[in-house]
Amino acid sequence: MNKAIFCLLLCCIFSKGYASENWQLVAENSPPYIGERLMDNGWVTALIKAALINQNIDNDIEFTSWNRALKLTKINKKDAILGAFFTQSRTELFYYSRPLANVYVGLFKLKGRQINYDGSMNSLQPYSICKGVGYAVSEAFSESNGLAVTSTRGLINSLYMLQKGRIDLVAGTKEVGEYWLKNTEKLNEPGAPQVEYISPDLEHHQLHVMFPKSDPNAKHKRDALEQGFTAILYNGTAKKVLMKHGFSQSAALELIDFIERSSAPN
Repeated sequence: MNKAIFCLLLCCIFSKGYASENWQLVAENSPPYIGERLMDNGWVTALIKAALINQNIDNDIEFTSWNRALKLTKINKKDAILGAFFTQSRTELFYYSRPLANVYVGLFKLKGRQINYDGSMNSLQPYSICKGVGYAVSEAFSESNGLAVTSTRGLINSLYMLQKGRIDLVAGTKEVGEYWLKNTEKLNEPGAPQVEYISPDLEHHQLHVMFPKSDPNAKHKRDALEQGFTAILYNGTAKKVLMKHGFSQSAALELIDFIERSSAPN
């Protein structure tokens, strides 16, 4: 109890330094986590907004392609980018928040198509693979020079190319790809072939907020967001946000415990 009170008092102190700020945020549509057509722009966005409100920080969000979002944030045109995977190379350019969600990245194929994938990069060499520009897949995937990889603007376009038979596989986030396959008119045209996610996963990732090191105040902004997260986890706001977005009480508490135990990686 004393620890909780101390954290809340600390959050109040930190919030004063950011009382008049309006952050410019950027993200790619990545439902069910983040999306301009989702309630509150998705539950991950809702948690971030609640943490910023706790720190008296206003915000505006632009939704664009992932590659453009990265470029805008890298050159300090945006204060932060939402929904980023952690990679070691990105730590040279960005500060990370604590993780907010666990996601899985893997491969999509046409249903009924025989793909001999055993989890190794060597088993993928016979196939043409597509991914979004700027997407992080896995370290092994990035370092494998023998793969035939092409890129599109985003996951929807990659899945569409798969349906048209132009490629053999799509690398992308499992939950996001499955959402697009169910909810995108372009991927549900009459006679469109069915697509499925295959095992094993290529990588397990987590969703973070990234702040550009080109901004001299980036670390202070990251720390202010972290203080906001600490506050909403203790005061019950995070639980209310998650349950509003369809989480059961037990699932909400499990995620809150994960976020509480996590820390910013750099």
